[in-house]
Amino acid sequence: MSSSRKTYFELSTHSAAQYIIFLAIIIGSSFLLFRFVGVPLMEEFFHRLLRANAIYDGSTAYYFIAHDAKPEIISTNIYTQWAIVDLHPDNPNKIEAKYLFNPSLSLFPLIFNLSIVFAALITGLLPKSIGLLRQKIYRELVNVLDNIAVKLYGEHTDRELEEIVDNILVNDVRRLHDYAHTIDMPYSDLESVRAALLWQNSMGLTTLLKLPGAIKFYMRHYFTIQYSNTILGLVYIGAAALIIIIGIRGLKFIPGTEPSIILFALGLEFILLITYAVMVMYTKQDDETTKDKQSVMGTNTDYTAVPSGIKGAEDVENLLRMFVSRPKK
Repeated sequence: MSSSRKTYFELSTHSAAQYIIFLAIIIGSSFLLFRFVGVPLMEEFFHRLLRANAIYDGSTAYYFIAHDAKPEIISTNIYTQWAIVDLHPDNPNKIEAKYLFNPSLSLFPLIFNLSIVFAALITGLLPKSIGLLRQKIYRELVNVLDNIAVKLYGEHTDRELEEIVDNILVNDVRRLHDYAHTIDMPYSDLESVRAALLWQNSMGLTTLLKLPGAIKFYMRHYFTIQYSNTILGLVYIGAAALIIIIGIRGLKFIPGTEPSIILFALGLEFILLITYAVMVMYTKQDDETTKDKQSVMGTNTDYTAVPSGIKGAEDVENLLRMFVSRPKK
């Protein structure tokens, strides 16, 4: 009997160290991206496009929420309160803020999601004992190989699994096409399995170079199947938040001089749409044959339905048309 089923269940359990390291990388990456990428870029944005300076050194500034309102004295800081002032103020001793900008809120969707990507890439390179993504890829690789063995042999041994791995790695393209037909698997799926095996057997810099192939395997065989509905739902949630915030802005409840919440909503929807687009790129095509979706190791369930996230693409397109025209003021 093969030990792959036992291995699969062992790999399905993650350690606290894996989650802690993953979270630590996200937090560290977020800080570094904010401090050394986000801040300089936003300063350059205000300077080049708005012809203004960003003040965040702890000094105070006068802020007028409206032309006829009394001035409000605000204290600046680098994380939550920037005063955007003229390049050449009339009175240098009295700083008047044209805009108030909250960089942490505005940049949060972009920075947080980039940090998640960095954390995933790094944990895909770390040893399996502390690498969250690496263990997840190993788990799905064991799962797919076991399903191939079940198709060929039914109950199988470790030696038969090794033969399957050797056939996938050694065969040239023509023989790999024939082998895909033999095991009743689309060639593109088998090709992604081969890429994951090459990554698994690599060392040093080669592991980094072959990581994209392993991630493609994980996306095709697990992530896009399991999380298509979740991602599509998040896209709708982001669109709903954007509609509400733009509507409130149109009613003048959000001052035009405080654009941070608008930028947050736009950044959130942008990131969600990019995530959805990446998921669609990695999803199996309609004309590919039956796909395997297992709730437990060793259970083969064939289904021909396309992930519902793909069916929702037209709905997402219709939803985005609402943002083509500017809201009435």
